Amino acid sequence: SNFDQRHQLTAQVEYTSGMGMAGGTLLGGWRGALLKEWTFVSQITAGSGLPFTPIYVAAVPGTGVTGSIRPEYTGAPIYAAPSGLSLNPAAFTAPPLGQWENAGRNTITGPIQFTMSASMGRTFRMTDRLSMELRAEATNPLNHVTYPSWNTTITSAQFGLPTAANAMRSLQTTLRLRF
Repeated sequence: SNFDQRHQLTAQVEYTSGMGMAGGTLLGGWRGALLKEWTFVSQITAGSGLPFTPIYVAAVPGTGVTGSIRPEYTGAPIYAAPSGLSLNPAAFTAPPLGQWENAGRNTITGPIQFTMSASMGRTFRMTDRLSMELRAEATNPLNHVTYPSWNTTITSAQFGLPTAANAMRSLQTTLRLRF
């Protein structure tokens, strides 16, 4: 299956800074008003790569197939790639004339996956009916580059290179006044 991710770990952490007199910060005055009751949430997902199938695009004489088929596996290590590549181009070649290929479906395990999001927020109560909520949310706050897939077309000059990168850091701040 194309979505058979063998390993995946998801963790969520939430922390609320101290509240009340016995709530951990033990601060009074403006410092206590500023530091108490903040909620911090972070979620991390890490996993092994998704499976990919090597592709050979050509008309194969003697087979009646035109289009993309699987290539011939040469026996060379798939991940022993030259510098700058993630996959070894010598691991696959065109299928022999008039024969089907021997490279299996989903024989390439894609790059490791990693995502992180974080948020922090607090509600400031001004009166019984009036409050203000401040919230900051970040996607990929570490700005860690991950690649979701590689080019697996063996006739391509970009074979073994990433096809795209996941989104870069994004930060959103919201201020709500409730009355």
